[in-house]
Amino acid sequence: MLSGNLFGEGVAFDQSGNLFFMAVDQINLVGTIYKITPDGVISTFGNVTSGGGGIAFDSAGNLFAGSGDQIIYKFTPDGARSVFVGPSAFTDDAQPAGPAFDSLGNLFVGTESGCPPAEPDSILKFTPDGVETTFATDLTLPRGLAFDRSGNLFVTELLCDTAGSDILEFRPDGTRRVFAVVSGQTNSGPEFLAFQRGP
Repeated sequence: MLSGNLFGEGVAFDQSGNLFFMAVDQINLVGTIYKITPDGVISTFGNVTSGGGGIAFDSAGNLFAGSGDQIIYKFTPDGARSVFVGPSAFTDDAQPAGPAFDSLGNLFVGTESGCPPAEPDSILKFTPDGVETTFATDLTLPRGLAFDRSGNLFVTELLCDTAGSDILEFRPDGTRRVFAVVSGQTNSGPEFLAFQRGP
């Protein structure tokens, strides 16, 4: 049984069908990653040092997790943790959020710097060996990222000064369009995305 002080910051399945989710303790702000087997057994897999910014698996079964102290951690399948990229990859107060891998093994993450943002947020791309480039700019709180089978990147964007948010679609060449607009209360809206598996 998990504490009522936790709030979710991302879910992901490994290749064996185990569900992993990141939960942040509202009191001490430590992000803990839990593993749930298909038959419902819960165990603690690992943790990040400050808050949480989502999780994603690469094709080798390594789990990547964003942390509020501007770090993306890498966890091997047995839970060993290392730093994939550190604060030097991010500007000012921007934190990694919503990690997702493309079919080539590149890691994409949104940066979020608050609402209203201290500066325009971006989507960063990291090659498997950690080389960083900027994929898209002029965004606001891009929290949820997911790729479809055609290689298009979909991103949830929270619109701080309007009632709702939108979902953006980026083609592999970076061309963007608004895929959907989600109405709601100010500073609210969808945060995470997923695509159905299958042929």
